[in-house]
Amino acid sequence: MKNRFGYVGVVISLLAACMLLGCAEPQTERQEISTQSETELESEMEPEHEAEPESETEPESEAELESEAEMESQAESESEAETESQAEPESEAETESEQQGEPETEVQQVTETQARGQNGYIVAIDAGHQAKGNNDPEPIGPGAAETKAKVAGGTTGTTTGLKEYELTLEVSLKLQAELESRGYQVVMVRTANEVDISNAERAEIANEAGANAFLRIHADGSDNASASGAMTICQTANNPYNGSLYSASRALSDDVLAELSTATGCATRDVWETDSMSGINWCQVPATIVELGFMTNPTEDALMASDDYQDKMVQGLANGLDKYFGL
Repeated sequence: MKNRFGYVGVVISLLAACMLLGCAEPQTERQEISTQSETELESEMEPEHEAEPESETEPESEAELESEAEMESQAESESEAETESQAEPESEAETESEQQGEPETEVQQVTETQARGQNGYIVAIDAGHQAKGNNDPEPIGPGAAETKAKVAGGTTGTTTGLKEYELTLEVSLKLQAELESRGYQVVMVRTANEVDISNAERAEIANEAGANAFLRIHADGSDNASASGAMTICQTANNPYNGSLYSASRALSDDVLAELSTATGCATRDVWETDSMSGINWCQVPATIVELGFMTNPTEDALMASDDYQDKMVQGLANGLDKYFGL
């Protein structure tokens, strides 16, 4: 019995030892597996940590920047295209506006031509003298020491009793109507007898109007009743005030006198050149004084007072202007 129990005890001891050994090995294996798992996990996690560094993140940022740059560039291109597209219609609109502006310029030119008369010429007419003369002195020219009466009263028809200032206004008003019918713009120095305009002031009216020609309508008088004939007057080439206008004034005087004689059949006394006329010396435009005839000559006085002869004189004066301007 004792040996049996001893044998059993040995067996139990062995079994217990085996059990102890069996439990230890799995634990070791588990420890090894656990160690291996931790190693593998660390090994696997290291690449993941390597994927996060900035060195790999930066290329992604550069790509995004490039993409954004391309988008911005594309946006700018589209913006420029839109700007150009908008600018082109504006340019076309400006072109159309300019094209539309041309007729306005033409209209302005037409209006200016109409303002100057249909033929483009301005004629100033001075009906000589006035109802009451003004004997106050004025220089005979700009800066002149010599003086003359501002305006004289004029002569009187020995047969008709017509005053020179009345005759000159009658003829001047008819001449105005005739010239306007021919396309001239006419500037009248006076249209009434009751005025007070000096010779220098009359010239200034023509100057300010920019007249292309200035006709001063007068009639002559003499102690000699037989004196007759028409005459025109202009400055000399050496006139100290406006000698540069001599050629134009002389041509105007020649043309008007010639056509006046042709239209009326009157005698002529040629052109008188003198620098004593303040009404000419103050002019800055071509000018002539027209002496229609002698009011102290009974025949010429009667003729000049008649409507028929006045109409002939007006035709001659207008024809003289047409000839001067080459119309």
